[in-house]
Amino acid sequence: MDFGAAHVTQMALGAWQAQVLYTLSELDVFELLSEKPLSAQDVARRSGAHPLATEGLLNAGVALKLLTKEGDEYADTELARRLLCEGSPESLARWVRVMGRWSRPWNGLTEVVRTGRPAEGRDARLWQDPRYMADFVLGMHEYARRIADEVAQHVDLPAGAQVTDVGGGAGTYAIALCRRHPDATVRILELASVLPLAESTVAEAGLADRISVTPGDYLTDPFGTGVSAVLLSNILHQESREAGESIVGRAHRALRPGGKLVVNGYFLDESRTRPQFTTLHNLSAFTLWGGGRSYTVGEAARLLREAGFTDPVVHQVAQGASTVLVAEKQTEKQTEKLQQKHQ
Repeated sequence: MDFGAAHVTQMALGAWQAQVLYTLSELDVFELLSEKPLSAQDVARRSGAHPLATEGLLNAGVALKLLTKEGDEYADTELARRLLCEGSPESLARWVRVMGRWSRPWNGLTEVVRTGRPAEGRDARLWQDPRYMADFVLGMHEYARRIADEVAQHVDLPAGAQVTDVGGGAGTYAIALCRRHPDATVRILELASVLPLAESTVAEAGLADRISVTPGDYLTDPFGTGVSAVLLSNILHQESREAGESIVGRAHRALRPGGKLVVNGYFLDESRTRPQFTTLHNLSAFTLWGGGRSYTVGEAARLLREAGFTDPVVHQVAQGASTVLVAEKQTEKQTEKLQQKHQ
């Protein structure tokens, strides 16, 4: 067997497989079939699609083990019921729809690389489309909640800690931090249009008395004063280095002496070629919105030191490619010692 050829063909045909998943999700096929088995004609009628093309799509879904077929009727597999239907507690349905939407700009990658500009007609910025916004915020929550508790395990906080979760989305990490630290309170700083989604998620977790949501723009607004910790999760990689310096600087100003800055995200190794997921994540940010560039751990550590933080402690999240950096706001004596260390 030619394993090299198999590797190349698998990558080339992987786009076909992904598009079947995305289309089944976008047409709400998994939701339709969660109610009862249906024929291709019934699915086409209910989803407003072409009957013959729908049959081809459903058959491909069977081949990919997302659907089953008995006679002329199709149904969800257990995998689809667990991960691709919105009612499941393990659902990734919204996240998959976002990935499907983001796949369209990726088709323009060649032109992106030629010009250095993001793909034309990109869908990455979302505030004009309420469904897209909800899918994005709640889809990232679906994805992140699988590692959030582990991230929180790497964050030690003092008793009665007050935390600012910058750009906290649906509150995934705020919820995890409150579960880890029963007397902590968290303020989520997010765009006004996201706040109802965050409030709903926080209420479902039973933490509305400990997690508040405040409208704000992390590119310009302050992050509070005298707080115990500031959380930056998956923010720095998607903004310019100048914006990153501003964000980290405002985090420093918000913290009390000895307060902690927690940076959670996907970091490249020093060669910038590993891990594979992070190299693709880095390219995705450029393709979708033309800004940002993934950091190596060393680059992020330098950014934090230059803003007045100690050398970060680095934690690898076992369940994924995510890494957590935890640094403290220096006292004047610590600043002098750190400057001497790195001279």
